Amino acid sequence: MERDIVLNGIHIGEHSFEPDKVIDEIYERCVKPGLNFVTIRTRTDRVPQHYFIEWAKYLAENKIYFVFLYTVQHVSPEFDSQFDKETVDEMKRVAGEYFIGDMIGETGSSFACKFPGYYRNIKKRNGDSTVEIRRRANVKEAHDDYVKSVSKFIETDKKLGMPDIVSVEATGLNKYNAEAGVTIPMLELMCGSPDILVSSLRGVARSIDSKLWGTYVAHEWYGGMRHDDPLKRKRLELAYKYAYLAGTQAYCLESGDECIESYGHTFAGDSEICEDYRKVLCDTMELIKSDFRPKGGPKVKVAFVSGLHDAWGGWGGSSVWNGFEGEEWGHNEAEHSWRMASEIGTKRTWEDIANYGEQDLSTYPAYGMYDIIPIEAPVDKLSKYDYLIFLGWNSMTEENMDKLTEYVNRGGRLLMSVAHLNKTTVRGGALELPSTEKIEKLFGVRFANEIRRTNAGVKFKFEAEDKKILYPGSKSFMCDPIYSAGYASWAKFELCGAYETAFVSDTFLHEESDLPAVVENRVGKGIATLVTCANYPGHPALYPLYRAMVREMITASARDCEIKVLGSDRLRWSVYEGNKVYLLNTDYDMPITVKVIYKDSEQLVTLNSLEMKTIEL
Repeated sequence: MERDIVLNGIHIGEHSFEPDKVIDEIYERCVKPGLNFVTIRTRTDRVPQHYFIEWAKYLAENKIYFVFLYTVQHVSPEFDSQFDKETVDEMKRVAGEYFIGDMIGETGSSFACKFPGYYRNIKKRNGDSTVEIRRRANVKEAHDDYVKSVSKFIETDKKLGMPDIVSVEATGLNKYNAEAGVTIPMLELMCGSPDILVSSLRGVARSIDSKLWGTYVAHEWYGGMRHDDPLKRKRLELAYKYAYLAGTQAYCLESGDECIESYGHTFAGDSEICEDYRKVLCDTMELIKSDFRPKGGPKVKVAFVSGLHDAWGGWGGSSVWNGFEGEEWGHNEAEHSWRMASEIGTKRTWEDIANYGEQDLSTYPAYGMYDIIPIEAPVDKLSKYDYLIFLGWNSMTEENMDKLTEYVNRGGRLLMSVAHLNKTTVRGGALELPSTEKIEKLFGVRFANEIRRTNAGVKFKFEAEDKKILYPGSKSFMCDPIYSAGYASWAKFELCGAYETAFVSDTFLHEESDLPAVVENRVGKGIATLVTCANYPGHPALYPLYRAMVREMITASARDCEIKVLGSDRLRWSVYEGNKVYLLNTDYDMPITVKVIYKDSEQLVTLNSLEMKTIEL
């Protein structure tokens, strides 16, 4: 079993940048405390080339890995990059593997998630041209514009011969950076939910076979606005520990260890607050050195799918693809469906009648983690997951229908709504389905060319096609319809081999309906499940039904797993190769007791507040 590589270090250039003092800064902030990673952020003024080579030699001599940041973005109009090719070649020669490459930054949040007022009186540069903020006709055009904008930075780095192109991204849009040519993705913590955004980062890294992925810890800016707040200081410790159990391979602390200058506050490096930052850095380095974390990242069996042209960023902003004009470009039911991911890690409430089993396993999927995988990933990558669940926007293509059919054929379990089948690239566009042949092959149904608006609920049949899935069914159908939450648009389908799992109903009586609500179809070794609502799952009327199905699939994966972990929903946990289990108590104040079940054995583990422990089963 191979040990994972984990890098941990600091960022130079956040609050000040003086080239002739960089080596002294590396020594004080990285070499002395025993760290092994540095990001150097250059500024707009041209840096004399000899500095880069001197830094590279010094860093390699001290076995410190390094990247540069904003060398092609935040530059003066007179030049495209801080580097010339000869300098890059020489850095590769003198530093070898320690020279990771060049990093672009925050393109997703800048080009796809901002508020319209963000650009007021601010000129954003894109290489040698100003970023054009304009209204696009559809999401494909916006997607293509984004990739084109990011590609300009990357092409500059490629011409220079950079070893790797790195991105630090504050949103869940790393997959588009990868499409543009990024080879090593990183995520900025804590701009959004680490549970969601680290899962997205990990899914992208796995989809492109990235040799390294990491977290850029921007805690001074995004850990909270009250620097002296005790919970903010604890939050930093939890961010590092969570990122570690979730598989991060490179940490970079953006700032805070040397000084803090933000939100109108100033704290010098000798302050107690900055000392806390340095302590977390050093404690993490001790963990990295002492712990044998197996290579390959945490085991994952459930993945949410980030669909084609999906632009939900997971943090900040009010627009999709920076579409500032037109209400249709604001966050809507497609984006709101991602709220289901934010519920993972929380127990279903005790009165939830759709929570089944010998134990309450509703909190986490199998092995404690989920990924968010791009629909663009090849079928071999998708097939590593037992469950694929669609959330967010998706413009379906005939090619992706074939890919999903092959995924199910290989044994996967797929869940999506009719909205995810829609081929349209227009926000609010009319329903346009893939070919009848491909829908019938994947889902075993044929569209009857009817959309019915109703505020009825649904009734489940007692057994799902997959007997591991336990929906709230009734053998007699003499029962109340459930999950009615308002008017929604239901597409009528005729069954052509599919199993009707649930149907639309508005009566207590024993009456079946001609409007299937959930259909399941066996394809090869797997099962494809379609919710026939033409609204995205974030629509208020569909959310309760789709949420219940998502939570049941997550619970079913946990029931079917040989390792079960029971405890508070303040717990976060993961499993690595060799059944090494990482347990983290994210409660700020209270200890928690965790029960770990493996085969015929059980053990109780107590975790103090903020404590992380490992168990090898």
